[in-house]
Amino acid sequence: MSRLKDLAPDPRSHIKTLMRIGYNLSSAVADILDNSITASSKRIEIYAPPGLDEPIISILDDGYGMSADELIHNMRIGCKDPSSERDLNDLGRFGSGMKTASFSQARRLTVISKSSGGKATAAIWDIDKIEETNSWCIEILDDHEICKLPMIQINKDTDQGTQLIWEKLTFIQGDSHSPDSKDELAIHLSGLSEYIALHFHKFMTGHKKCLFFLNKKKIEALDPFLTNSDGYQEGPTETMRCKGGHLVIKTHVLPHFKRMKKSDMERLGGSAGIAENQGLYIYRGGRLINAGGWLGLTRNSQLGALARVEVEVPCSIDQEWSTDVKKSSLQLPPRVKMLLKKFLADPIKRSKKVYAYRGTEDKANQLWKICEDQNEGRITYHFDPSNMELINLLSSCDKKTASRFIKYLKNLSINLPLNHIYQKMSESPKSIDQDAITLEQLERILDNAVELNKHEN
Repeated sequence: MSRLKDLAPDPRSHIKTLMRIGYNLSSAVADILDNSITASSKRIEIYAPPGLDEPIISILDDGYGMSADELIHNMRIGCKDPSSERDLNDLGRFGSGMKTASFSQARRLTVISKSSGGKATAAIWDIDKIEETNSWCIEILDDHEICKLPMIQINKDTDQGTQLIWEKLTFIQGDSHSPDSKDELAIHLSGLSEYIALHFHKFMTGHKKCLFFLNKKKIEALDPFLTNSDGYQEGPTETMRCKGGHLVIKTHVLPHFKRMKKSDMERLGGSAGIAENQGLYIYRGGRLINAGGWLGLTRNSQLGALARVEVEVPCSIDQEWSTDVKKSSLQLPPRVKMLLKKFLADPIKRSKKVYAYRGTEDKANQLWKICEDQNEGRITYHFDPSNMELINLLSSCDKKTASRFIKYLKNLSINLPLNHIYQKMSESPKSIDQDAITLEQLERILDNAVELNKHEN
């Protein structure tokens, strides 16, 4: 007769698996921020003091906090059933985010919380102790121990809130081939600031407004659609019912690069980054979880670089959309794919029109001739021999000088620095300013060259 045997995971081994679940610093902090927003926080402060030999990260919010019993319950890994019904504004799902996100970045997690009218309570997960005892034992602190915690911000004068402290950080490499830990942390924090600005931008404005700070500096929202910019185009919108609410699809076309503010372009990654991040922007309960890419519905194209499709889904669709633990990836249901496909054509088509309009303006040039051989798949750029100014100039020269001048123009055309132009147009197109070239500058350069040639001869 068969029998049952308990094969619960070995804590010492299982914790190592949880530490490698696939977070980076930005996605890990984002999972913590989800809990803060769900707790109706209006202010979230991330603080990583510079100059420490052993870096520490603190995340503090002013949300409704937890009692001692609630804190102990929420410190349990998998404390909630992911299939259970949740509040529509609950950005959590698996009941593991706070712990797995923390374990992926630090070996010691301290959580201090205080609910309105209650007193501060705190508990610690320490991976060293889990490995030492081979057990899932948390450390629950008394009032005296709480007061001695490093960087503690919650005290008797705090109305409510929760603070997480990460110690023994693991995302900073400590070997001899790594950069200085202080410099490495600064690089990570810079990326974290932009990640939060983009993925939580909808919570930085409107009725859900929450203030986000990183090392006491306010994080400004980064709207991936540039909806308030000159030249932005809004397209069709459609709403459909789904489990627990509505799915809303909106289409957007960004302004042409020449009409974008330099600061906006830089924050979106330059023209190369904008082109790369065309596609679907999927929000779960207002939080961005997929930033660009067409998820197999179509292919990226340079002419479609300005096209964006915004998809807003409620938190209740996680099972149908196969949302992962990190809430950073998902799978589109077949019926949603069919619906989205009919929306792709409009923003891509309008993106091409924006490009075509500006391209005609750039292409109309009486000095250069652009030849496209579709049979050979070849494009050449050379001086336009039909230009009357050039013809008059050549006719005023003797035959030998005219021949030498034509050969020079041919060589000039062949050696056009296309790679450099392409690179700069991708990285910072606004920095290119041909109007800055003046006749006086060229005359001085030629005069200097003639004088130098005289001295050499």
